Amino acid sequence: MPNSGMRDQDQEPVFNAPWEAKAFAIVNHLAILEHYTWPEWTQYLSSAIAATEKAAPGAVTYYEHWVMACEKLLADKGLLDAQAIDERINQMMAEQERDHHH
Repeated sequence: MPNSGMRDQDQEPVFNAPWEAKAFAIVNHLAILEHYTWPEWTQYLSSAIAATEKAAPGAVTYYEHWVMACEKLLADKGLLDAQAIDERINQMMAEQERDHHH
């Protein structure tokens, strides 16, 4: 499976925030567990990028596209419903807030 994270000169993934690394890891882990194929993932990511860039160029970051594509793919496959996704996002945001206050 290809490793699609953005890379620096040393070939290490570059993330601007911890949640980006989590999004990257989640997508890769779910593919490893065969919840979807890598070509399926890249199709969803490409679609998310194309849709948002057409509507509002530059308004969404690369890893925000990852999150949007992952949510749609998981929902389309019936692995998560919208409420479960929202609950997990809220939980992750609360964790991030706690981490920033320590």
